[in-house]
Formats: sequence, structure tokens, C-alpha cells
Amino acid sequence: MATLREGFPKARLVYKLGNHEERYERYMSVKAPELLGVAEFETQHLLGFANLGVGLVRDKRPIRLGKLNVVHGHEYSFPIANPVNPARGYFLRAKTHCLGGHLHQSSQHSEKNLEGKVVSTWSTGCLCDLHPDYRPLNNWNHGFAFVEIDKAGAFHVENLKLIDGEIY
Repeated sequence: MATLREGFPKARLVYKLGNHEERYERYMSVKAPELLGVAEFETQHLLGFANLGVGLVRDKRPIRLGKLNVVHGHEYSFPIANPVNPARGYFLRAKTHCLGGHLHQSSQHSEKNLEGKVVSTWSTGCLCDLHPDYRPLNNWNHGFAFVEIDKAGAFHVENLKLIDGEIY
């Protein structure tokens, strides 16, 4: 988070809790309940959000960036992945403009609805280990997205991949 803040000193940074943070909080509530409520063990403290000016979204709701919905992806209680690409899975579930992570694979999907309006969805790559012990074989890729929003709420998504240290 410090690296992001350093690279984007004026940007609004918002961190949305995902399944891994929920797993940490469940672990703490079962294995160390006496530490619940102790600031030093809370996610926002561990990641230094206060010092970095980073906002936190704890609940499983979309974040709205203008007219774009942003989800982590674990909000859906049924699988999103499908044979075409993860972004199509978001399209089939959200049925509106949506950007999500969780599946760790960069993809984009657009379709026109009956009224001729184009609806687009994106899934981003990840910034974690691509071959963790719990899932060594996968289709993950490193990546991230930039989202620009104008005053009317229109948005532009730049969904980028990192391959061998290069941004594409």
C-alpha cells in the first residue's frame, strides 16, 4: 500500500476486503477472540491505512466508481468462472458494468443489450504469488486496472497485465 501511495500521491485509494481478509478475521475470532477489537490486529492497522490515507470497505457490497460497479468477486455465493472468461462470468451475474478481481485473471467482455446499450465487464489479474501451495496449477496472471471517471460518472477502464516485469 505504501508503494501505491508513493506512486499515486493524490489518488483516492480504497481497499475492499476480500475472501483472504475474511479468512484472517474468522481465524482471529476462533483462535484468538481476546484480540478482537485490539487495533494492532485489525486489517486497516496491519496494512497502515490511516498513515497512508487509504479508505476501507468491509462489507460485501459493490463500490461505485461513477457508473462502474467494482466488486471483489467473492460477494457472489455461486461460482463466477466459466469457460469463456472470468469477465463474462461477471457479465452473466451482474448484468451491468462491473470490474472484479478474485479470479486473478485479466479479461474483458462486452455485449449489447436489447436496447442497444453496450455493457462491459472486466476481471483483473492479481499481484500475489501465481503458484501458491493451495493452488499451484491455475490460469492466473499478474495485473491491475486503472479507472478514470469524469464528472458525469462515465468511466474508462485500463485493464493491464504484468508479464516478466513489463506492463501490457
